[in-house]
Amino acid sequence: MTKKNIKIKDFKNIAIEDKANIVDTIVNAYFQTDKDGDIKYTPYFSKVGQIIAAAKYIIDGVIFDDNESIYSTVINDDEVNSLVNNILTLSEFQSCIDLANDIVEYKKAENIARIQNDANSVVAYKILKLMEKEEEKAEKEAETIDNLNCWINEQRELNSLITPELQRDFAKNFNPDSLTDAIIKKYSESDLYKKNQEIIEANRLLRERDGKIIDLENKLKKK
Repeated sequence: MTKKNIKIKDFKNIAIEDKANIVDTIVNAYFQTDKDGDIKYTPYFSKVGQIIAAAKYIIDGVIFDDNESIYSTVINDDEVNSLVNNILTLSEFQSCIDLANDIVEYKKAENIARIQNDANSVVAYKILKLMEKEEEKAEKEAETIDNLNCWINEQRELNSLITPELQRDFAKNFNPDSLTDAIIKKYSESDLYKKNQEIIEANRLLRERDGKIIDLENKLKKK
């Protein structure tokens, strides 16, 4: 620190930029960034910010060195410290403190809103994932029910092949061969048989097509 004819500046002659710097210096003391980059609320440094602002922008005839701790220098220098204490009691400086306090309250509300938004985003994401899982579960349950209904319908069609008349004939004249022939005949005439034949034929055509594609690919590889 270099001193020469130090004195307190007249607030009327302080530039608007310096007044803004006074307020910003006090405000910045309330918020510190830790090593992880997170912003911490540090109101216990408010007095430090006031002392630094007063010494740096309101005292004339003082020049602080680069990387010098202004706070430590001020409190260890009786002359400068005395002037700073006088500045802290001035109504004009108190107006700067009041303005800084308004900005601090705004920043606190802003940070709280940001934290809440971040928390809400996390909750919304988790709810979305839960809904997706529930939707997937519901789709699988619906698919299972559809498969079950298809199986039940097929069983009903199979059961319908053995009519009461066929059962009576079987009871009168038990003949395993004739019963088998009758069931096969009924089955071959049923819609279920036709549907199964269509499926079998479609699968055969698909296999033939796949075989032709594989043969063509092998020929192309050889060429």
